[in-house]
Amino acid sequence: MFKLTEFMVNDLAIQLVLPEVSQAEAIYQQVADSRASLARFLPWAKSMSSVQDEAEFIKMTRTKTANYEMLELVITVAGQPAGMLDLHQVDWTNESAEIGYWLGESYRGKGIMTESVRQLVAIAFNELGLHRLNLLADHKNTTSRAVAQRLNFTHVALLRDEFKHDNQFHDMDLYTIINEIKND
Repeated sequence: MFKLTEFMVNDLAIQLVLPEVSQAEAIYQQVADSRASLARFLPWAKSMSSVQDEAEFIKMTRTKTANYEMLELVITVAGQPAGMLDLHQVDWTNESAEIGYWLGESYRGKGIMTESVRQLVAIAFNELGLHRLNLLADHKNTTSRAVAQRLNFTHVALLRDEFKHDNQFHDMDLYTIINEIKND
């Protein structure tokens, strides 16, 4: 397993690793155990219905990562998959990307996601040389919005009816952070 970074959060050993098909069962179990809460904001959570679905997703993201189209990472806690985060909509011309993430219910409220996103921002800016990162969060997803706020992302806009999910339009908050080092 290729480890990108490791760090501690409240005495928990956290690693950000590239996803492996061998992790599909454990990742799928996190999705299944957290499906109701994930599906409130993430449409894919309802359609991820088997370990095979997860394995195919991992293969797809590995290909896109190899082609520099995205960076998909698994968040492990004490070696066990707890969730995922990524850079997607990578635009090399404009040196930008969007951040996405989810975490299993049993790992929430411990600071794991905030620190994982902090680490991903550092990778995006310091290793990949990106200039700007965007983060979209459902306006009703206060915990996701709190991650952006704790990491000093700038709230750029409330995008009215930006996203349709479960036959309802959802307002999305757009946050951004700029790589200030690249501006010097």
